[in-house]
Amino acid sequence: MAVLNPPRVLPGLGRAIVNFLIESRSCWDEAGLLDVFKPAGVNEDTTAADGVKNTLSAFRAIGMLKSDPQGDITVARSVTEHGSGFDRTTFRRLMLAHVLDIGRDDDSWTVGEGEASTSGARDLTRALSWFLAQDALGGPLSWTDNIQKSQSEQFRTNQNDKWAITNDTRWGAFLRWAPALGLAVPSVVRAKQGLVPLPTVAVSDVVAAMPATRLPIQEFLSGLAQKLPVLPGGVIRKGLVDRLGKDPDPGIQANAVDTSIAQVLRLLEARKRLTFESLADADGVQLSRSDQARITHVALKGGRKK
Repeated sequence: MAVLNPPRVLPGLGRAIVNFLIESRSCWDEAGLLDVFKPAGVNEDTTAADGVKNTLSAFRAIGMLKSDPQGDITVARSVTEHGSGFDRTTFRRLMLAHVLDIGRDDDSWTVGEGEASTSGARDLTRALSWFLAQDALGGPLSWTDNIQKSQSEQFRTNQNDKWAITNDTRWGAFLRWAPALGLAVPSVVRAKQGLVPLPTVAVSDVVAAMPATRLPIQEFLSGLAQKLPVLPGGVIRKGLVDRLGKDPDPGIQANAVDTSIAQVLRLLEARKRLTFESLADADGVQLSRSDQARITHVALKGGRKK
């Protein structure tokens, strides 16, 4: 069961369905939920119900919903243990945790062909790891402008079944998933449609959960990769690098920080969520190859108290 293959998945609708099921005292199967979320008389097009059907399928795949032998659909305990009536922020964090479930999917690049390659959220995490390895300063990514060409060059094949994002249908689904997870932002340039690999929201969430403390920059970056394994140093990103032979991000290739992470860290610094230090006697990193100083430590200002 793939996450990107159903073309009409609506992550926002997933929140409405989850909240509805938690609050309801009745049992609901797919037909019943279709009556609620796509009632008769509202858009009678033959494909109108696909948004609900595809969303149910994808949220079962990532483990937030489950079906019992009788066909009733319920909310997984891994969701209900966090409460009910989820707002957009809380639900986004829950979605991201279920998508990036390494215990369930392991490194999504190491699985073989066939059904195993798309079970859980493996197709989505492969796509996310590749997307976030692209140049954040190179302009928005879109299927027709650059994604096909870049994948052909980086995977060294024109066989799209070997790529991270295999066709425009999956890219259409990715356009909704990546921003909903806080791992991308839409282009603000009207003339250039697409997504920019800036995981600002997701990284900000991780920083907000960290203690307000000071720590070495490498330790901080490792902490990000552990929580968001599609970032450099994370299990899934390492799987991509093993597949490609090298990391495609120009920041990494210049022995600096990944361009996506560098831009996010500059934004968080500007928002006074963190500050950087450069100590002469400590190991450090460059945010970009043009930087003169190396960052050795980061002080978190907006995290939770110890």
